[in-house]
Amino acid sequence: MKVIKAICNGIDKVNDRLGQLFSVLVLGILGVILIEVVMRRLLNNSQIWTQDLIVMLFACYIILICAYGFQKKAFVAVDVLYACFPALVQHILHIVTYLIFLVPFVCGLLPASWRFFVRAYTSHELIYSVWEAPTWPVKLCLFIGLLLLAVQAVSELLKHVTGISDELHNRKLAAEGKEAR
Repeated sequence: MKVIKAICNGIDKVNDRLGQLFSVLVLGILGVILIEVVMRRLLNNSQIWTQDLIVMLFACYIILICAYGFQKKAFVAVDVLYACFPALVQHILHIVTYLIFLVPFVCGLLPASWRFFVRAYTSHELIYSVWEAPTWPVKLCLFIGLLLLAVQAVSELLKHVTGISDELHNRKLAAEGKEAR
């Protein structure tokens, strides 16, 4: 179990650092919005590239911090019934729901996002605007974000497997009349 916990800690540290790094993209988005507002409102000179860049940066931001949000439990969850269950059942429910919903989603999108990126990169695909920026950086971010989410999903699954193991071990110790560690 120590190896599994070390793997989970390693994955969590990487995603934690990357999540903090990717969070800085918000400042880039804010800067571009600020430039747009100043140019449009104060100088009466709007730019063609700012709206596209804001959308592209925001798309990158959202997908790149998904794994960080998943790790930090930042997504909406309905815990009304879940909180009533014992810890062992909670771990089992997490594993079942991850295997039914998250794993197929990520396993289906990960190879598709890679092909999406490669097609955009090799064909020199451009966005549909006068600015004509390349689309591949955003599509690469999609792949990287999904890859990070898949790796974080492995960590979360392993944490719940060790949680089940710990719960069963504690129950065994309690049945033997010993104190759980």
